[in-house]
Amino acid sequence: MPLNAVVIDERTLQRGSEAQHVEWDANIREFLSKAQSSVEHLTTLHVSLTEQRFVLDFREEGECALGSIVIPHELLAEHITEYVDIVRQIADADGVNQMEALDMAKKVTHDRGGRVLKRELRDFGFNLEMARRLFTLLLSLRVDTTRLVGIHAHRTIR
Repeated sequence: MPLNAVVIDERTLQRGSEAQHVEWDANIREFLSKAQSSVEHLTTLHVSLTEQRFVLDFREEGECALGSIVIPHELLAEHITEYVDIVRQIADADGVNQMEALDMAKKVTHDRGGRVLKRELRDFGFNLEMARRLFTLLLSLRVDTTRLVGIHAHRTIR
């Protein structure tokens, strides 16, 4: 699927800070740079965030609905909490060995969150890389990642 855009719901946009908007835009650009799946038409992904869930609506040009996926927060909660905890530990790490171990744990947790999303989005043909990037976006919508040191990328320490 040639995903050509991601649209975040208005309520979420209104509650976000300027720094979060910059973060969300960067995450969307990164996600779209690798976006491909089994849907044949140019598609826009509309992401809505409620207190209980993420709602992912896929629409082709002209706003024709292709499908909707509901991701309850509890489905990703463990992965998001673990990921944020690891990032916080990285900021306080003592030494290179501890940073490397924590960075590997962060990558593993990111992969697990991605695999959950890949399963949920199997009808849309998401590969693991796309699902990982979507996890990054959803994480940043759920948690203010602009306040977390070490949230971006995996380190090359040596």
